[in-house]
Amino acid sequence: MDIRLLRYFAVLADELHFGRAAARLNMSQPPLSQQIRLLEEEIGTPLFVRTHHRVELTPAGQTLKDQVPLIFAQIERALDLTRQTGRGQLGKLEIGMLSSVLVGVIPRAMHVFRERYPDVSWNLREMTPAAQLAALRERRIDVCFFRMSHDDPGLCNEVLLYEPIMAVLPETHRMASQAELALADLAADPFVSFGLGQSRFADFLYQCCVQAGFAPQIRQQVIEVQTLLSLVRADFGVALLPASIAHIAPAGVVFRRLSPAVPEVPLYAIYRADDVSPALKLFLDTIREVVAQDSRAPASEPANAQRIEAVFTARVPAPRASSRKP
Repeated sequence: MDIRLLRYFAVLADELHFGRAAARLNMSQPPLSQQIRLLEEEIGTPLFVRTHHRVELTPAGQTLKDQVPLIFAQIERALDLTRQTGRGQLGKLEIGMLSSVLVGVIPRAMHVFRERYPDVSWNLREMTPAAQLAALRERRIDVCFFRMSHDDPGLCNEVLLYEPIMAVLPETHRMASQAELALADLAADPFVSFGLGQSRFADFLYQCCVQAGFAPQIRQQVIEVQTLLSLVRADFGVALLPASIAHIAPAGVVFRRLSPAVPEVPLYAIYRADDVSPALKLFLDTIREVVAQDSRAPASEPANAQRIEAVFTARVPAPRASSRKP
């Protein structure tokens, strides 16, 4: 239905006079009469009783008159919601997530975004890295965050920031009282790690140990960072993690600087190159803004990126099993 027909009807229903209604609509009377007849034909019932002396609404016409303001209000709301969606201020974001990323800059950016755009709904989906990449390619999620990039021509790997890697020790560890330590100092310790071969970040950390002169004894491989921290607290082994994880470390676990430092690890936002979602664009802009206000290194360190690639030049050897009993 042409919405103009309802506007013509609304004015005539208000005036109950074709001449006055036509004047308000800046049109002549014959075209107005024709448009009203078209509306009655489309609806299938007379809306007005016409005589030489007056125009009156039929019962059906009165019903439509009562409903027209509601129709116009709903149309205006639909248009307003459409505009908001086009600006990214309304919609839904599907975000793939690992718990190890839900510290530092990402939750702060989420808070800022939620305050600014309360009408954008969220769905945080905790998934393994492989599941996140599959969901991203299949358009089941809009964005995810990884410590390592992934080669895929259909995906954008945007570096958000770099942060240092730290040694994670139980507070009873022989080196827990030191402010910093060399990675080689942990050569004899069993390690708790994310899954080798399943996490490029875990492979990267393993290779850092290899470059420090030893193949770490992987005592236990885990999926979640909370599990890793709990095992370290239980003196099950030591670990290597980004510095931001220290904010969620439980009592009994300490983070210590490495000297010499290993390459700082990036945090990537990964999203589809062809994604045109306005809400995703606003979300990424918010993250960039929060990162720019953060004191950590900006996302523009080509030298550090080259150091990371250098770590991966050697093949990751098979992990050496620990001889220490559980």
